[in-house]
Amino acid sequence: MDWKEKLKELLEPYGEVFEESGGLVFEFGDDEGEFTDRLAFVVENPGEWPLVEVSVKAIADLTDHDVPGRNIFAFGVVPEFNGEIIELRILNGEPGKGPVVGKTPERVVEIAERNGINYQRSEEKGLGLPKGFKGIDSEALIKLIEAVAFEW
Repeated sequence: MDWKEKLKELLEPYGEVFEESGGLVFEFGDDEGEFTDRLAFVVENPGEWPLVEVSVKAIADLTDHDVPGRNIFAFGVVPEFNGEIIELRILNGEPGKGPVVGKTPERVVEIAERNGINYQRSEEKGLGLPKGFKGIDSEALIKLIEAVAFEW
């Protein structure tokens, strides 16, 4: 089974998954009122499966709540999107010290600090897990993705 089929199965309980330009897109948000592009979390390389697993766990929690605007998770594709795009990656960092916040909008750091989420910085592009990550890093990244989605 290829990554697309496996991911479709994992996301099926939470909503519809769309194929786009060789990748998959999952859309969520509160469609009441103004439904404008807000946030896109992008896993360009779904071969980095731990990022896919983190995304699925965040989606499971986020779809239980009303999150304003149009938000997406994209896998294997950078979608046409007018909101903020945050790339999820495996980055250089120290395992066990929390997710790595690289070159992303500073608002991600503010949200992490406001929510007491330990993180580490990097000069690389994106947000993600440190190489050789531990379970504590994954859990903190899930919390950070959820916090960003709620507070953006």
